[in-house]
Amino acid sequence: LFGTIDTWLVWKLTGGAVHVTDYTNASRTLMYNIYDLNWDEELLEILDIPKQMLPEVRASSEIYGKTVPYHFFGEEIPIAGIAGDQQAALFGQACFKQGMAKNTYGTGCFMLMNTGEKAVQSEHGLLTTIAWGLNGKVKYALEGSIFVAGSAIQWLRDGLRMFKSAQDSEAYASRVESTDGVYVVPAFVGLGAPYWDSEVKGAVFGLTRGTSKEQFVRATLESL
Repeated sequence: LFGTIDTWLVWKLTGGAVHVTDYTNASRTLMYNIYDLNWDEELLEILDIPKQMLPEVRASSEIYGKTVPYHFFGEEIPIAGIAGDQQAALFGQACFKQGMAKNTYGTGCFMLMNTGEKAVQSEHGLLTTIAWGLNGKVKYALEGSIFVAGSAIQWLRDGLRMFKSAQDSEAYASRVESTDGVYVVPAFVGLGAPYWDSEVKGAVFGLTRGTSKEQFVRATLESL
């Protein structure tokens, strides 16, 4: 059997009784046709993956099964929701209508916009994805992913040791009015949307002998 992390979790929680995933997670396997809402036969043939080993794709919220009692203090608890992290954030921030968008800042930065029941093809390097599937209908979204956001602050703290706590970054940046021409490109693991270039390296521009720690921190914050 094969599945995504949610497939494994549900499988374990139900004692191996349920082998499923949802539309959002299936759409990220590179094997699921987000338009036909089926595992893509052509891609499966190319990858030599038998369809029989793949999980059943279900809605993002329904009763998939119940936990086995020995996992949860003797209780059978219904498992009623599965979703990818950013799709769940889009739903959780109540972006239910077409055109509504959210931006999540964490280790990386991820903006998703609800495009309704139409899968919109971006002309500017964004991803077309399934937002969620509920009540027999699928909603789509456009996504722009930036790989480094909060991790840039971690780099300042742990790598360069510019401060002891991530919260200190705001105080340092506030001590100066500008970066004085310093720019940081935090491409530590390549660039995400809209370039999708894994070979790009991070860079710092505009440093002078007079560049201060505060300006460097501010430039990093402004790069996010």
